[in-house]
Amino acid sequence: MLKINEIYFSIQGESTHAGLPCIFVRLTYCNLRCTYCDTEYAFYEGKDMSIEEILTEISKYNCDTIEVTGGEPLIQKKCYL
Repeated sequence: MLKINEIYFSIQGESTHAGLPCIFVRLTYCNLRCTYCDTEYAFYEGKDMSIEEILTEISKYNCDTIEVTGGEPLIQKKCYL
């Protein structure tokens, strides 16, 4: 299970993929508190989702680029599994 703040389809704004369609999987919680963070709303609220549920959600979009963003992934319980 991962705690997911949101899953949404948008246009990538960074990296070599800038301007291309992308599915974003935003995780919940982060302990870093970077001064430039623009997603403080994702610090605490989220929904526990299994990998299967996440895959079902992202399969609704016709897009091959997926970015896991937000949060600190290695803090997620059972991340290593």
